[in-house]
Amino acid sequence: MNFEQHYGDLISKIKLNGMTPDGNSMPINKCFLDKKFQKVVKKSNYQIDSYMNVIYEKKKDFKVGEVLEWELQGEKMPVFLIESKKLFVKGKHFWVYAVGIIE
Repeated sequence: MNFEQHYGDLISKIKLNGMTPDGNSMPINKCFLDKKFQKVVKKSNYQIDSYMNVIYEKKKDFKVGEVLEWELQGEKMPVFLIESKKLFVKGKHFWVYAVGIIE
């Protein structure tokens, strides 16, 4: 599993609730989620087998537990917001949203 994989040049074609992110990881199996977040996924009652990290430079008005719409080149799918976190990386602040892909 390569956690460094991301969508690269396709980032500009991705939208989360209509907003293009600054970064987006490839889907990761939920077994790599911390137990705390696996419990959040289990309580959601959604069938979620993988998740992605969606990254923005500015905070978005997303609420943990809500279902959002993730889109890539016109293909849409519902995702469940597992967690949001502010990170400081190489002198810049970023907001990272962990979203579970609803099957």
